[in-house]
Amino acid sequence: MRFDIDDAKFQQILDLTVGPQPIEPRELRAIVQLAQLAAWIDLDDDPAERTLVQALTKRLCAWGGLAMDSITVLSPVPTDDEERTARIAELARQLTTSGARELGFVLAYLVIIVDLELAPVESALLEQFQDGLAIPRARADDLVEAISRIVTPGSASLPDPEVMTGER
Repeated sequence: MRFDIDDAKFQQILDLTVGPQPIEPRELRAIVQLAQLAAWIDLDDDPAERTLVQALTKRLCAWGGLAMDSITVLSPVPTDDEERTARIAELARQLTTSGARELGFVLAYLVIIVDLELAPVESALLEQFQDGLAIPRARADDLVEAISRIVTPGSASLPDPEVMTGER
């Protein structure tokens, strides 16, 4: 599956999450690293995830007036729950507004589901993002539903991670 996030869709994503709030450069860098973590967590170099991370990074940098080469690559990728929780907490501390945290969550969600395959580690990561970014469950559900409508107009929604994994 491929998401074509054009200027209008990207603006809708920004409107949904950050609204008119400015995002600081360090927040943009943290948001990109959340997306990188989402793409690389299963240690599979998926072309759809890689392409989406690159496109989102380019859009975020253009929107925030940030040079793309100022974004460092997330390294090393945390390999266990404790390391992931610590890394998410570190990145969350750099996101000073709820809008920035929600934008990071939404973009990471898109990166995780772009290939329509939800590995167990990705499902767990979504929960870690929600907890670590302090996004209440109801708000996370609302964000997932809204983002689904934005990136796939005309369809009911993108796969619900809990449905895909059989959890609820």
